[in-house]
Amino acid sequence: MNILIVGGGSIGRRHLQNLQDLGYHDIWVLKRRDDPTFASKYKVNVITSFEQAKNLNIDCLFVATPTSLHIESLRFAVENNLHVFMEKPLIHTSEGLEQAKALMKDHGGVFFIGFMLRYHPLVKKIKSLLDEGGLGPAFNARFSFGSYLPYWHPYEDFRISYAAIKELGGGVINTISHELDLIQYFFGNPKTVYCQASNFGHLGIDVEENCEAIFEYPDKVISLHLDYLQKDYDRTISILCENGKIVWNWHDSQVKISRHSEDSMSITLESFEVSQLYVDEVIDFIAGIKSGESINGLNFDHAVTNTDILLNMHKSSEDGRKINLNEII
Repeated sequence: MNILIVGGGSIGRRHLQNLQDLGYHDIWVLKRRDDPTFASKYKVNVITSFEQAKNLNIDCLFVATPTSLHIESLRFAVENNLHVFMEKPLIHTSEGLEQAKALMKDHGGVFFIGFMLRYHPLVKKIKSLLDEGGLGPAFNARFSFGSYLPYWHPYEDFRISYAAIKELGGGVINTISHELDLIQYFFGNPKTVYCQASNFGHLGIDVEENCEAIFEYPDKVISLHLDYLQKDYDRTISILCENGKIVWNWHDSQVKISRHSEDSMSITLESFEVSQLYVDEVIDFIAGIKSGESINGLNFDHAVTNTDILLNMHKSSEDGRKINLNEII
């Protein structure tokens, strides 16, 4: 299989390493300029344009560029009938989303959007607990993420990273879309959203640093917190059900299950490597290519819906009102 990775940043390098570990070596990386040092260090071929890639008999594309550049990769994939693994989110503007939908009408390959948190063993456990229904229906949930942006890539100025620049599709709402994906994974699509995004100047960047959102369903309300400001990394989920609750804290590697009038129990991971999440999603993408369809529901339709909700979170904050999502989903 001939593979093209578009983008040589941290996530592009991670996919490169994982593909090589899985036994794939016919790999090219598209970078903005020729980079012999990169090619030598990572034992990979470097090209600098899609024009060069046309003659390489590429089978699939890994898109690991800033969100603002995704359309260019999608167009190349459609024109050359390539399978696509794309880092989330799909796109960052309404105009771009319409372009993407128009392009993908003619796409004959497999599309996979990279929401790797679905592969966490404890996330899978939460999903099975909800599906089994032993705690009764959920009526409320809280998803929270916080991480200090300057700590993400200490080797670079965070203010010039895509996550900090509006034009590139940055901001905490777009960049940290995993929690929204998990809300959809666990509960389906919400009916309304009310969002307040804020930038109080803590980081000196032009995108939102902080976000609070409320999603309404016919039978539940879910809240979401995201921020670039917490110096101690935080990622938690709390789900309240009719007969108990489920709590997950990333740091504890543990799901706590409390049942009404019963002793609580915990499910703990004895060993866990974050890197395995990225390996597992690549394995599923390749399995999808072999079977002819995306695995785990992470297809283009889901990427569109997830992006639509993200865009309406922004719109809700800008307009200061609740948005009805029934018309878009």
